[in-house]
Amino acid sequence: MKNDVAKIGLFGGTFDPIHNGHLQLADWTKRKLSLNRIIFIPTAIPPHKQHSISANPDHRFQMVKLAIENWHNFDICDVEFKKTGISYTIDTIYYFQKLYNLNRDNLFLIVGADSLVDLPNWKDPDKILDNCRMVVLQRSEIDLHKVPHETKQQTIILSSPLIDISATKIRNRIKTCKSITNLVPVRVEQYIYEHHLYR
Repeated sequence: MKNDVAKIGLFGGTFDPIHNGHLQLADWTKRKLSLNRIIFIPTAIPPHKQHSISANPDHRFQMVKLAIENWHNFDICDVEFKKTGISYTIDTIYYFQKLYNLNRDNLFLIVGADSLVDLPNWKDPDKILDNCRMVVLQRSEIDLHKVPHETKQQTIILSSPLIDISATKIRNRIKTCKSITNLVPVRVEQYIYEHHLYR
């Protein structure tokens, strides 16, 4: 890692598949918070989606790798693929803290607003908030009023740009033989068709 990299953002997800919305939000967040690097972390077996993932981890990892190849300061890490069993966010945070000698002020966990609402159900939520800055990308349809005030105070809540792209929409379009051009990077689209994914 270069010495000038001080602030790192972790962007985890199933990326099933990764799409242009993911890339645009990651880039927007990087610029908004002056982050030096965004590391994409495809999850292997996330606790909340154990039975709903369509593409296997290797395919999802390769698609992310293809998607970010031309983006400056975007990287990918397979730390969660190396684990056996379910992937827990707190373990990933500890991994990057140790790997890059990071503290709470320069390690940023980028999540959607729905994740903040669900945070009490995560493993060790208090430790997550103590060991990184949680960046919450707020959307109008997600109600944060039920999130405790003290939890909100420990997070960075950003009103993210509205991007009307979802992995579910893309998978459904593929199943119904509709075009996904401009929804995913060109090389990701080619990969999906070459490997007959989401049929």
